Amino acid sequence: MSDNKKSVDQKFTREQRLLLPSDYKFVFNQPTRSSDKLLTILAKHNQTKDQARLGLAVAKKSVKTAVHRNRIKRLTREFFRLNQDKLACADYVILVRNGIDKMDNEVITQSLAKQFNYLRKKLA
Repeated sequence: MSDNKKSVDQKFTREQRLLLPSDYKFVFNQPTRSSDKLLTILAKHNQTKDQARLGLAVAKKSVKTAVHRNRIKRLTREFFRLNQDKLACADYVILVRNGIDKMDNEVITQSLAKQFNYLRKKLA
């Protein structure tokens, strides 16, 4: 097996995404929150799924260019994919704040790690 192939449990599949507006509404209704100067993560236990699911809300108002919005989404999905086994079975929505596009990848990844670690303890 080559190093380029992802193991089955390391993929970011369709079942791990929040796709419908009703999924987002579920999370926005009385979530557990964690935030810092770069982003806010909303989380809520899901009773029907046995895995963590991710939704992204990267607004044009916060991040002006598509290149930066896509970079932030790519970083977030990659962090989620690599750490999904450490997360509680919950639905997560990531909201970004102004200025996140000026930060480098390492700072954004550290912020994600800090917020998800806090939520893991809070949801346990």
